[in-house]
Amino acid sequence: MNYPEDAMARFLASSDDGAYRYRIEAGGEPAGAVSIRQPWLKGPYLELLALLPPFQNQGIGAEILDWFEREALQAEARNLWVCASGFNERALRFYQRHGFKQAAALPGLVGDGYTEILLRKFPL
Repeated sequence: MNYPEDAMARFLASSDDGAYRYRIEAGGEPAGAVSIRQPWLKGPYLELLALLPPFQNQGIGAEILDWFEREALQAEARNLWVCASGFNERALRFYQRHGFKQAAALPGLVGDGYTEILLRKFPL
């Protein structure tokens, strides 16, 4: 979606009840960010998984999803949730490879002319 850097920095720095934000590091360097909203529809919602380009395609995203699911199962969550833009076929394939299935299409959620795809994993 090409969010401006300052807008993303404000989002990550904001304090929001129910949102947990994490800095991703790889080899001691900043590699990206994760934001999880919980509780959300009987399980956590991964509202942001962003990796900087040099750290993509290295298995870091898969490790994060594994951690996300382990934490949710430990908390006895019924669902895991993620959302990806409909045009982001790479992200949609990534989540589907990890067992997420489309739950809903949400036109106009983030911006006019865009459809967000809500995906759910039912781990229990």
